[in-house]
Amino acid sequence: MKLRLFHIIIAALLSLPTMAQRYGVVDTEYILANMPEYEQAKSQINNLSEQWAGEISAMQSELQSLKDALAVERILLSPDKLAQREKAIRDKEAEVLDLQQKYFGPDGELFKKRAQLVQPIQDKVFGAVQAIAVKRKLDLILDKSADSGVLFVNKEKDYSDEVLNSLK
Repeated sequence: MKLRLFHIIIAALLSLPTMAQRYGVVDTEYILANMPEYEQAKSQINNLSEQWAGEISAMQSELQSLKDALAVERILLSPDKLAQREKAIRDKEAEVLDLQQKYFGPDGELFKKRAQLVQPIQDKVFGAVQAIAVKRKLDLILDKSADSGVLFVNKEKDYSDEVLNSLK
């Protein structure tokens, strides 16, 4: 629905006689892939993600060990000991879930780190795109790497390399 509305708006803007006649296209994926600082930020984020996933995996292994031990010893335990062990398992499950949320949840460390490292680079690219738009007197710039439905672009209208060069 949103994509269809977007296409209608773009078609309307492009059909206006004087307004939006000057348009350009950029490929932000291409631009970002050719920026060393973006690749470094992405690598840093991937390393942290792997580290945190390892911590969670280790905790899940501990949890599974507790469950396996309980399954083996269940018939030998008194009701009080059984209740204690089951509580320990529930506590460990909650601990694993909390750690997953802390690192990978919507307000987690990964999200914050990505915003801290990638947002300034994206802002820099956006500023360069705006500068190119002003310089070339463009009314509209589309991002062909986004899900905008851009199916064809005349190479003359693709300003990705110009944006990338202005960032260097």
